[in-house]
Amino acid sequence: MKLSKRFLVDCSDPSPVLPTTKCAMITAVDTTQKILVMSFRATVGDTQLGEEVLNYFVGKKQFFDVGMIFEFFYNAYVALWRGGLEQEIRNLKYKYPDYELWVTGHSLGAALASVGASWVVKAGIFKPDTVKVFTAGQPRTGDYNYALWHQNTFAYSFRVVHHHDIVPHVPFQYEVVDHDKMYHHRTEVWYNNDMSVGSSYQICPEADGLYCVNQQVDLSWNDHTHYFNTDLNVYGDLGCPKK
Repeated sequence: MKLSKRFLVDCSDPSPVLPTTKCAMITAVDTTQKILVMSFRATVGDTQLGEEVLNYFVGKKQFFDVGMIFEFFYNAYVALWRGGLEQEIRNLKYKYPDYELWVTGHSLGAALASVGASWVVKAGIFKPDTVKVFTAGQPRTGDYNYALWHQNTFAYSFRVVHHHDIVPHVPFQYEVVDHDKMYHHRTEVWYNNDMSVGSSYQICPEADGLYCVNQQVDLSWNDHTHYFNTDLNVYGDLGCPKK
């Protein structure tokens, strides 16, 4: 698999007080397995994390005709789409018309992966049966209608969750301001362990009931930054070493 293009765009809250923050993603191509990839970066820095938390109380935006998604995720994805991603994806689809599209990300990147996969299908660029979605530590991304549409549209969509990871519990299901509910879409894959090689996992068919990770009350930020027995805070800086 080879890198095709890297995108780094301003996805800041428009507040004149806060400094600029960036969202990033890459596209890649595997000509052997006939795969195109969109991979989205997680939250970087306390400022961007603060923006996300504050925006939990701002509201949601309509996503085509299939429901509402969290406004911060919507705006961040649109910034990437308008920042060159649309042209890149259309070019790749034109050049490799029979390739699958794999969409992935961690944390904020997981939410953007959910939105991105949904966007390219609603835009008519890819058919759902050619798209695979695989996320790690995904926060709740949209309302019930969006979650229902997503899980009824994508046959292959998995949300991997590590142990007591706190992020899949936010935004809260019951919003303080508008009293709207946020829901995960299927299918959760829960690792109730350190995720080392050979670890067991549980497939959780109900999208957002009191099962699997939703049973946990002792939540952990450390579990959010460690997936597949790897510290994601330093993995890239170390050159993505193979175990």
